[in-house]
Amino acid sequence: MKNILMDIFFPQNACVLCRKPGNYGTRNPWCESCYQAMMELQHSLPICDKCGKYLEEGGDLCADCRQKFPEFNIARAVGPYTGPYRKAVKVFKFLGRRKLAFRMGCMMARVVKDEPRFWPIDLIVPVPASMGQLKQRGFNQTDLLAKEISKKLKIAVDTDVLYRVKETPAQRELTREEREKNLLCAFRVKDSKKVAGKYILLVDDVFTTGSTVRECTRTLMRAGAVSVSAITWATGIGF
Repeated sequence: MKNILMDIFFPQNACVLCRKPGNYGTRNPWCESCYQAMMELQHSLPICDKCGKYLEEGGDLCADCRQKFPEFNIARAVGPYTGPYRKAVKVFKFLGRRKLAFRMGCMMARVVKDEPRFWPIDLIVPVPASMGQLKQRGFNQTDLLAKEISKKLKIAVDTDVLYRVKETPAQRELTREEREKNLLCAFRVKDSKKVAGKYILLVDDVFTTGSTVRECTRTLMRAGAVSVSAITWATGIGF
């Protein structure tokens, strides 16, 4: 209801991605051309059977999963981290377009619904943001996405059970090894009773090397989770 009222009183007159003029809102934040580009990119390359990254050279597993097989059950994304998917993340996170969480969350929930290996799911847990990120943006984008996914799947979400105990520098320019070292023991579970014996759906915005998802999985599994699977908006290509 809040989003509907916002659309009525503060209508969006341009596509959030390409700025094409028109009538847009919470349910349709981007134009048909941008949406079609997203759909085409979804099936542009084969994906890793385990982590869902797009593979330029084919095969069943990406190099990272072959080198170090993940603890998580499965990871998938709506599309590759390029073009409109990449732009949507930037607009959402850095321009503060929080209403994008609705459509992005809906599309992420659809991926989960359509993949049998995600199920069963007992609890949805977002990847926690660092204090620096929260101070800079004023919100944790993964919390917003997780809440929308929770509504669509009708599964409980807990935004506090997993938290950061170590501030980490920006990960974007680091190698996989550097990311893993930065994130080692960076997360904790506040109350292990909330995750013990549970099948967890972990939510993040982007899966690149997978270091964050791997470390969150390790933390949740050590706290007694039976299984952890991950859903993200976008994922890496070719590595």
